[in-house]
Amino acid sequence: MVEAAGLKKITRFDGRLHIFQRPLTPFVWCGFHHKGRYIRKSTKETSFSAATAVAESWYTLQQAAILSGDASIGGRSFSTAAKSAIKSLEGRVNRKERSETYAKGIKLLLQTNLIPYFGTTSVDSINIVAWEKYKSHCYKKNPNLSRATLHQHKSALRTVLNESFRQGWIKTLPVLKDVYDTDKIKTPRQWFEPKEYQTLLAAIRSHKKTLKGTRWEKDADELYDYVVFVANSGLRTGEAKNVRFCDVSLHGETTDGQERQYLLIRNIKGKRGTGDCRTMDGAVAAFERRCAAREISDPAKSDAPLFLAYHRDMFNAVLEKKGLKLSRERPARKRDLTVLRHTYISFRLLHGASIYEVATNCRTSPQMISEHYAKWISPRMMTGLNVLKRREPGS
Repeated sequence: MVEAAGLKKITRFDGRLHIFQRPLTPFVWCGFHHKGRYIRKSTKETSFSAATAVAESWYTLQQAAILSGDASIGGRSFSTAAKSAIKSLEGRVNRKERSETYAKGIKLLLQTNLIPYFGTTSVDSINIVAWEKYKSHCYKKNPNLSRATLHQHKSALRTVLNESFRQGWIKTLPVLKDVYDTDKIKTPRQWFEPKEYQTLLAAIRSHKKTLKGTRWEKDADELYDYVVFVANSGLRTGEAKNVRFCDVSLHGETTDGQERQYLLIRNIKGKRGTGDCRTMDGAVAAFERRCAAREISDPAKSDAPLFLAYHRDMFNAVLEKKGLKLSRERPARKRDLTVLRHTYISFRLLHGASIYEVATNCRTSPQMISEHYAKWISPRMMTGLNVLKRREPGS
């Protein structure tokens, strides 16, 4: 410890314990060296006589903890590192490097789970052993905790460890690898089958009529265009929220001898960074209705967001009203706004689009499309399965 001018100081235990008072504070502090670090604490006392007894007791307890292998002694505490990580994450959100939703989830996990558990534990002592103990703690609180949820906890923990590494508080990043007895079970994404999708659109139109003349009328009108636009483009909810009028342009093409229009969405910002998207022709009318409703004559010059509201609550109300909130499978699963993206992907596969093309247009991997969409589409919905392009052998 570098002694400042005017510092009052005494020592105990052969100079190992320092008891000192800085010029600008009324309280007496104490501290000692451990593994290249200086561990200190305020005694909350203003006189050396009273502070000495507190300091000696604290020092004795700290030495006992060190001998017992307590990881909370020395180094930057996890709570301190977590606060720094949250501040850095908020900065990345402001620079548009991370989504606000992602940062909110990480911050919530840190404040409600990880910080209360690790607390004053030195961040350089957190390794695979500490992670396994934390997992056991989580399973005791919730035996049915899913692997996906636990992975979110690990992401929050890694956020703190990465921040600690950047700040020089730890020399290496620990490897936190989980080993499971079984492979991760692939599950299908929820989507609206064609008849269900038509029922949904009719329900939204009906719901819009009931809200005519109320302060929710514009939101109900926008909800219809939102559903049509996303179900014909495959955007994620975060991506749809970030789309601006100037990001969308109208184009034409000839498919199977028919002239059709489509939208090209550029500069998409979301989970997978930026990218482009080519919509189905159904999105064109929804986009034109939004331009008319917002009185935007030249969309290319407007950087206003295409959709103003986040329609989760009204969308859920319509689903509940029409009995579409739960899927038909057993056990039933809940549907939300993400189902619109899944509906687009499933529709494209049903109409013969290749897995690679769908994956490229949706900014994801062919493996994801295959494992979570293509393999789960029921044969009862395949119209081209029994088409005979040539004579079957033996017929």
